[in-house]
Amino acid sequence: MTDLAAHFEMTRSSFSEHLRVLREAGLVSENKVGRRRLYRLEAAPLYEIQEWLYPFERFWREKLAGLRSLLDTTAEH
Repeated sequence: MTDLAAHFEMTRSSFSEHLRVLREAGLVSENKVGRRRLYRLEAAPLYEIQEWLYPFERFWREKLAGLRSLLDTTAEH
């Protein structure tokens, strides 16, 4: 954990708490090897979120593309 925590501007205890939340959410797994703990990203839950968000993302992309077109047309006049 110390190697990971060195990349972030937070205390080790805060970093440890973040890892605990990620483990409980199933987003990372932990494997103890001797005195070290190895963490691995578990991407499957992220794919589920991506699938759930896709219709919203598509909706907003279409709306923003329409806004861009309107603004471009307005700017030309």
